[in-house]
Amino acid sequence: MFRMSLSQNDDFPQINVDFPDEPTPRRWLLGDLLSDMWRQEDLYLSCIAEAEAGATIPNLYNNLVDMQLYPDGRVIIEELRYNDEDRAERGEPPRTEITLAEAKQLILDWLAAKAKWQAEHGPLNDGTVPDSR
Repeated sequence: MFRMSLSQNDDFPQINVDFPDEPTPRRWLLGDLLSDMWRQEDLYLSCIAEAEAGATIPNLYNNLVDMQLYPDGRVIIEELRYNDEDRAERGEPPRTEITLAEAKQLILDWLAAKAKWQAEHGPLNDGTVPDSR
């Protein structure tokens, strides 16, 4: 699967994740995806289940990336463009593709890594603990 490296900035409660073995832009797109879904992992897992059941999810996004899920097993992750002007100004967004199975495992691995981080480092800087499965 994807090898993760976690860190945390003292001034920000969210755990940062990096994928040092992945090429650019895939490396930062995967990290941005997990940052976008912070504490919304169940929503993303439910959308993956919908795609596995035959639905197309064309726009699953927050602030950084847009995730598109297809019943044929494809997941496209691309840098978010907010509107047509943004797309015209910045060009086509960088993107990467993974499978539904890889996306699901990525989220489960992320949840486990966050729980391990909390066990090793204590509560997050905001006093909360990561969700665990």
